[in-house]
Amino acid sequence: MPRSPRNHRWTLRGAALGAAGLIGAVPRQGGAPKGGDGDGGERIAPRAALRLLREGNRRAVGGGARGAGRAGRVGAARVGRPLATVLACVDCRVPPEELFALGPGALLVIRTAAHTLDAMVEGSVEYGPVELEVPLVVVLGHSGCETVAAAVRARTEGARPPAHLAVASARLAQACREGARRPGDAVENTVRAQTDRVVARLRDDPVLLPLLRRGALEVVGAHHRAETGEVEFLSDLPERSAPTPAAGPGRP
Repeated sequence: MPRSPRNHRWTLRGAALGAAGLIGAVPRQGGAPKGGDGDGGERIAPRAALRLLREGNRRAVGGGARGAGRAGRVGAARVGRPLATVLACVDCRVPPEELFALGPGALLVIRTAAHTLDAMVEGSVEYGPVELEVPLVVVLGHSGCETVAAAVRARTEGARPPAHLAVASARLAQACREGARRPGDAVENTVRAQTDRVVARLRDDPVLLPLLRRGALEVVGAHHRAETGEVEFLSDLPERSAPTPAAGPGRP
């Protein structure tokens, strides 16, 4: 049975509001998109938000974030609302705020094993763009992902992942198959394939789709290289000259 976007949104809202004070503490300000530069209460355009993340990662990799200290970081107080929602992996050792040289409240961060989706996670991603007018969603994979490594071993060696990681491994089956067809390291390839699949799923999300179509939101994939700290963005912002086709029933 197809899900109702309205019901999906509002069943999430009660759970998200009760989860933590962080989300509620971010000021919500109305108004049409103005493509601001991150200061004050103006809504930031998706491309401007992406530019700030790229610049922040360059500072972080170059040591500028640590040198500047807390005062040099962009936080919720400056931007007026979070710059982006980041769907990251539980196994990523570096907080996304540190990767992008951002202060508290500048990102809405959601973590799952191998950035997999289920209904609650997808609803949590929806919360930022729908309720807080967050202009960008970043699906952030990382090198050396242990959850993906367990899924690859399960596929190639028949090794059963521990405890409930078997559920995540089952959701990674298609990404494992896609990663196996690519040259190079199977784990790295599977992480990137999983990121691509989650991005495609979120770009077809029925709650996010109206925002995507009118240019108020974008969804991009990214990959964190633990050895260097660099974040590579895997996809640029697409041109939206035509509506995105509806997605199938499966969830990555």
